[in-house]
Amino acid sequence: MKMPLKAFKILFVSRCDEECDLTWLLRLFTKDLHLAKDPKEALEIFQNEEIDIVIIYLDEAREVLEKIRGTRKDSLILLITSKDNCSLLFDAVNKGVNRVVDAPPKLEEVKRVLEEFESELFIQRAKEYNTFMLNQYKNAIDSSNIVSKTDINGIITYVNEEFCKISGYTKEELLGKNHNIVRHPDVPKEKFEEFWKTILAKQIWKGTVKNKAKDGTTFYVNTTVIPIIDEKGDIAEFVAIRYDVTESVKLQEKLQKKEKELEALNQELERRVRQKTKELIELNKTLEERIINEVEKNRQKDRLMFQQARLAALGEMLGNVAHQWRQPLMELGILFYRIKKDPSSIKETYEKGIAILEKMSQTILDFQNFFSPSKQKEPFLILESINNTLSIIEGSLKRHNIEVEILAPEDIKVCGYKNEFSQVILNILANAKDALAQHRKEGRKIVIELKKEKNTAQIEISDNGGGIKSEIIEKIFEPYFTTKGAKKGTGMGLYMSKMIIEGSMNGELKAQNIENGAKFTIKIPIKV
Repeated sequence: MKMPLKAFKILFVSRCDEECDLTWLLRLFTKDLHLAKDPKEALEIFQNEEIDIVIIYLDEAREVLEKIRGTRKDSLILLITSKDNCSLLFDAVNKGVNRVVDAPPKLEEVKRVLEEFESELFIQRAKEYNTFMLNQYKNAIDSSNIVSKTDINGIITYVNEEFCKISGYTKEELLGKNHNIVRHPDVPKEKFEEFWKTILAKQIWKGTVKNKAKDGTTFYVNTTVIPIIDEKGDIAEFVAIRYDVTESVKLQEKLQKKEKELEALNQELERRVRQKTKELIELNKTLEERIINEVEKNRQKDRLMFQQARLAALGEMLGNVAHQWRQPLMELGILFYRIKKDPSSIKETYEKGIAILEKMSQTILDFQNFFSPSKQKEPFLILESINNTLSIIEGSLKRHNIEVEILAPEDIKVCGYKNEFSQVILNILANAKDALAQHRKEGRKIVIELKKEKNTAQIEISDNGGGIKSEIIEKIFEPYFTTKGAKKGTGMGLYMSKMIIEGSMNGELKAQNIENGAKFTIKIPIKV
């Protein structure tokens, strides 16, 4: 015997004994069987329970049929009665009885009808479920997308609320109109010819469309148009699903404008850098002579020497800034090209572009801060200051293929002149860069190690550039001593560095040769 219909409820209306063969058969088909011996009891059960199948084996069937069909239309009804009862059979047909079995019923025939009912109920429930799910899908699409349908001639047959919102038209104004009611006059005719050629060929068309709203404003939508094919293979209608990308397109246009502005700015910056560099070279020559004369008169005028050392480095630093800007500007150009090729990536690309611009801005800020002399002592972090200094000459180090390794288990706070300390680090790194560029072809490396020893912060900067000649290592901190020649150096960098560390920050600066290179050691009291 077949497995029970556990999901279905059966109402058996009969005056026969509860344990009759028919009742026994029904119990095999369901665990949810309801028994009624008269119309009143049957109707009470039917109204209180979600009955799927009603089996009536009762002389007073007319009353039950009329009440049941007046209450629900989807229950399946099996009437068991004599085929000679023509009047009841006629009423059964009018009342929507699904099957009739001759009385007395044969169990096999009832079983066959129940199996048919089982199939019909499953189909009915599947249809209801599919309809329910399709309505949910439709609602999901309608609530999150701009949807419309047109016939094969482009006449609008359906629009959702989102379409009305973005276009400014009501449904009544749109239905029955040609879809070109929202067509923007700026869109080339060729684009629409290509669009119609695609969808009439029963292919899906995708693209970004510029439209015009009722109030004359412009909006952009990413659009997918799908031809709906009937059973004969002909196009029945077109369904268009869109989403608003107006803000993204406008942002893209702004970015393209900014790209042109940045390109012009870069050209102007490079021109100014060349001009300033030229002016600074001339100025440096004059300043060097003036500073030499002033130092001979009064070697205690430290500020003039600080200024001379800064100005001597300014030309190179401007070159570094210009060099460091070229790479991010090139990256911005690539990002703009990506936006042009793939507008859907605009958000991610925009965020990357902002990060690049912030880095460029930080470079200028670092440069500005670097050349602003400190007025008074202040607490600062050594590692942070070193990293800021490295960011300024990063381009120059990369240009000479120099690797920089920092060994610092923790940052250390000291008190002193932050910008002057950065000048010291810059002077030492610049000397190391020059030594590496002159004496080593490959494997160029600078190691910066920061460590704490009791109440002292110790910074060691070493390179593998061949070291300092033994006959001059004792002279490198003297003023005007240089091995680079008058055109490339003033001989003031290391002298000023020693004055800053030992005179202004109560520390110590010394140099020594190590294997394959030189090492400078800076010791500064830690701020407690």
